[in-house]
Amino acid sequence: MIMSNSKKTTASKSAKLSPIVNREEQIKVTEQALVNVPVEMVPFSQLALSPLNVRKAEPDPVKLQELADTIKAVGVLHNLIVHRLPEGQLGAAAGGRRFRALNILLVAGAIAPDYAVPVKIVGDDVAEVISAIENLQTESMHPADQIMSFARISASGKTAAEIGAAMGYSTKHVQKFLRLAGMAPALLAELAEDNINVDQLVALSASEDHERQQNTWKNAYGIYKTPKELRNEVLRGEVAAVGNRLLEFVGRDVYEQAGGGFRYDLFTDEGFISDTVLLQTLTRQKLTEIAVGIAQAEGWSWSEGRSEGVTTYGEDAELYLLLGQPNPAFTDEQSTRMAELGRQLDELSEQDDGDDADHAALEQAADACQAEMDGIEGAAKIRAWSDDVRARGGVVVSLLRGELSVRRGIMKRCDLPETERDGNNSGVTPHLSSTRTENSTPEVSPAKTLSAVLAKSLSSERTLAVQAALAEQPQMALVIFVHDCLKSTFNHRSYTASTLKVTLHAKTGLMLDNAPTSADGLAMQHLTAMHDAWLKLLPEDWHKSWDWLLTWDTQQLINVMGYCLAKTLDGASERLSDKDGKAGKDLEPVEALLNFTLRDWWLPTKANFFGRISKEQIADSLLDAGLSGASRDVLKMKKGDAAERAEEDITHTRWVPDCMLPVIAPSALPESDLVTVTDAETPSETTGIAA
Repeated sequence: MIMSNSKKTTASKSAKLSPIVNREEQIKVTEQALVNVPVEMVPFSQLALSPLNVRKAEPDPVKLQELADTIKAVGVLHNLIVHRLPEGQLGAAAGGRRFRALNILLVAGAIAPDYAVPVKIVGDDVAEVISAIENLQTESMHPADQIMSFARISASGKTAAEIGAAMGYSTKHVQKFLRLAGMAPALLAELAEDNINVDQLVALSASEDHERQQNTWKNAYGIYKTPKELRNEVLRGEVAAVGNRLLEFVGRDVYEQAGGGFRYDLFTDEGFISDTVLLQTLTRQKLTEIAVGIAQAEGWSWSEGRSEGVTTYGEDAELYLLLGQPNPAFTDEQSTRMAELGRQLDELSEQDDGDDADHAALEQAADACQAEMDGIEGAAKIRAWSDDVRARGGVVVSLLRGELSVRRGIMKRCDLPETERDGNNSGVTPHLSSTRTENSTPEVSPAKTLSAVLAKSLSSERTLAVQAALAEQPQMALVIFVHDCLKSTFNHRSYTASTLKVTLHAKTGLMLDNAPTSADGLAMQHLTAMHDAWLKLLPEDWHKSWDWLLTWDTQQLINVMGYCLAKTLDGASERLSDKDGKAGKDLEPVEALLNFTLRDWWLPTKANFFGRISKEQIADSLLDAGLSGASRDVLKMKKGDAAERAEEDITHTRWVPDCMLPVIAPSALPESDLVTVTDAETPSETTGIAA
């Protein structure tokens, strides 16, 4: 059953479609048309409503009764405009409300049929124009009446400009309403009954097919009755030029010069693409030219241009093997320069906190630093591809969300020797074993990127928090460690990196170097307390022999080993993850195992986050946290004040940056034995060591 709104929608009077009316011009036009026409008194019985009267909708009954009462008291003060009808009567083209009011008085017996009414008799050619002008000077004409009036006057030979000039409308308004006159008659009837408004009618007019217009309206309900949804539905199957990513990439001029055309209507300036096949061909040609240039410059064996990127499923998975981007290969000079630029960014951020700082200049300098870092990293990524891969692999250039996407390191499976092909379409060949594959779409840079220094800092802060949580659950640390051992021992072909970086070197100090602001954080407070508690339990010269450990039971050994293993965790990275823009992406499996929530351990502050991003990003962060008022306020502040305001307001929420949250929320785990700081400080009855 088709759903419909029980309440009628009021006809739209939005500024977008409202007429540009010049009242003085209307009065002038009316006076000029009637100045030499004498007033005549005729009996009411000779009058009738004219078919040329533009007001078809019934007037407000309350106001109409008020007008009847006024006429009864003082008579008809303003003459009616009439023209001769074929039946011999005089049709009231202007003054329909007065005619109806007089009829009320006649029915009520307040006047006789021969009641004298002042009129001016004009020809048919001007009667309707004057009717429209007069109605505009009283109550606003209903949109349905305007449409029909404009259509009839246009049929007499007048242009939209002439109609607009005579009636005080803009030419564009008249053109729009003339376009609506061609709508399905059933929909115009709906407009007259206020069941549809002008904006909805305009949306449906994007198609000239009356049946499609009516079916779209009939099947629309709820939110699907909004102009946007109606337009999308009635145009289903057509391709709009506005916002089309292929057209923007190729260029409108190039498309037209190649023979492409557009279909236009009065409500879209850019029209609809008439030859989508030609547009796709031009897109592929341009992408192919770009791909060939890249392949020649970088030494790839083949190249391809296509509108969509290579995927890891379907036919693409059968044809191609996507190699993962190797770690950037920085030269010594580039590494030194990257470090220098990172320090410059931090210095610029500190300077930006000053009250007298030139914020615009500092932001420009920071953008220049970031642009140079991006350029260096991009060059290092390209350099990382080995000659072996380039000699056999290719590059595909495509469009991703309207932006140019370059995907390097793609192998054609048909070019790989039979013995080297991966049986399940997901592995790598022996000759390419140093290069991992990716089951993902081409990388997308985040809309608002973070500097390498900040990305490393945030991922280090996240690492410290997970270290602290993992140290309190040594059983889980043991599970992870045993799993890594099994991968190394029983699956020699595993290319999945170990979760724990067990090199007998704790990573906590490195994390502190990356994120100095975390020294006083909750995670470090827990780690330091646990460290001190364990240190107190170690005997003198403990490092010279393990004999004393023979007196500890299994659970005690697990507890201390879990603490030590937790501190080897390393999730720091100088860049956000390619696919979803996460800092410390590799920590997610551990977080899920621990049922970890970052906000329990870490709070964004001016020092560790807000003071190191742009003011616009601060505003976006507050908006994301549900603090829309604060989001608007910080845009008016200096950068330092905005960062302080954000730190203050964010403490009342559970918000952390999306780049530090897991893609999938961790599921609840069964309760397990925990080892906390308090437990570590409680001596065992047998050894004096935490159980």
